[in-house]
Amino acid sequence: MSEMTEQRSPDASEPLLLAGGEIVERTGRRHADITVLAGQIASVDPPGTSRNGSAQVIDAAGCVVASGLVDLFSRLGEPGNEEAETVATATAAAALGGFTALLAQPDTDPPLDRLGQLAELRRNAAGGHCAVVAAATITADRAGERLSPMAELADAGVRWFTDVGPLADTGLLRRALQYAGPLGGTVSVRPATAHLGGTAAMAEGAVSARMGLAGEPATSEELSASAAIGVARLTGGRLHLDRISAARTVELVRAAKAEGIDVSASVAAEHLLFVDADADSYDTLMRAEPPYRTALDRAALIAGVNDRTIDAVVSGHSPVPPQAKDLPFDEAPPGVAALETCAALVLGHPDISVETALDALAWRPAELASATHLGGGAIEPGQPANLVVFDLDRPWTLAERGSVSMARNTPHRRRELGAMAMTTVVGGHLVVADGALCGTAGTVAALSAGNTR
Repeated sequence: MSEMTEQRSPDASEPLLLAGGEIVERTGRRHADITVLAGQIASVDPPGTSRNGSAQVIDAAGCVVASGLVDLFSRLGEPGNEEAETVATATAAAALGGFTALLAQPDTDPPLDRLGQLAELRRNAAGGHCAVVAAATITADRAGERLSPMAELADAGVRWFTDVGPLADTGLLRRALQYAGPLGGTVSVRPATAHLGGTAAMAEGAVSARMGLAGEPATSEELSASAAIGVARLTGGRLHLDRISAARTVELVRAAKAEGIDVSASVAAEHLLFVDADADSYDTLMRAEPPYRTALDRAALIAGVNDRTIDAVVSGHSPVPPQAKDLPFDEAPPGVAALETCAALVLGHPDISVETALDALAWRPAELASATHLGGGAIEPGQPANLVVFDLDRPWTLAERGSVSMARNTPHRRRELGAMAMTTVVGGHLVVADGALCGTAGTVAALSAGNTR
């Protein structure tokens, strides 16, 4: 599974001390020692004053300590795409990237639209390296014709519903939002208009014209987002706009929030870095979903993250087998294997502060996914121990460190990154130490069981 050497993970019953790090929370920064025992934060003490002499000590001096990251968009491979990824390898990659919980997308084969598939995901996730939260489809079999059994799925703990793409039927979206509201559920759609190039390989513009490829205009996303926001206004339901990419969409979300509409939005980390011109070499590793747009769009996305219009930065982790990318640019599947690099890209972004990055990677996503018990929560005694330690000044490359994801569809393999997750603690288990896996995390089945708080 891994090109890296795995270290032993101590049992969660053994005390663990994260010593001397700088805790970064919404309430501010402080230097402290954190003692972890029996899956919980036992104490948060001034540096050097912790009294537990039997604890395994992790030196966090010079590093940022934060609550674990929560990813709102990960494709985990199985069932149906085990050639590209498995739940085991995806959760290992996530832990190395600083994530303590993932929201697993339901566009598997078969789709997660019933209790049997939900139970299978939870079985596969048991014993993984981080917690897995299940999302279910909006419509049965993702066919876009009738709603999935949302009430049954909600009773089993599901709080996120998505067909992992556009939902063209606004009447169906209306029913989904009306139905999900009393269940405490969020309905997530990626805004795109099929008849305006919603599946095109590039954004429409000068670059796509020069490449001789059909493009998706920003209007495709704008019209779909506007319609979805209108339905959310009508129903009062909780709407999430998934992986937005256009400046005008950011404006629509900003205006909707000012109006009091219950809408949130996410952006993939790569869209804060790349523009359409970066794909003009026809390198299929640069084919993204949605496509990269202009520098003006990228600037608007960064501004949206900074002013909290955009709630979450997601990995958008979409593993594909190597041979699948060995096709012409417009025929290759889009997507990036991104769990190991996502947080490093955001924490190392020159225009995004550490606090803003953590808000978008941990604090807000955890709230949106009803998963603050799995990551993104307060660092105080009695809280579940889901923690990450980042060295923000640790240069590294994926090629040198090695990757545990089965997928290799990343444009970042040799990119020097400037923030490394040195330590990841999931439910009190030390799963990453010194930037390397510590073997299996132990049983995280209880974390992955879909219970919400």
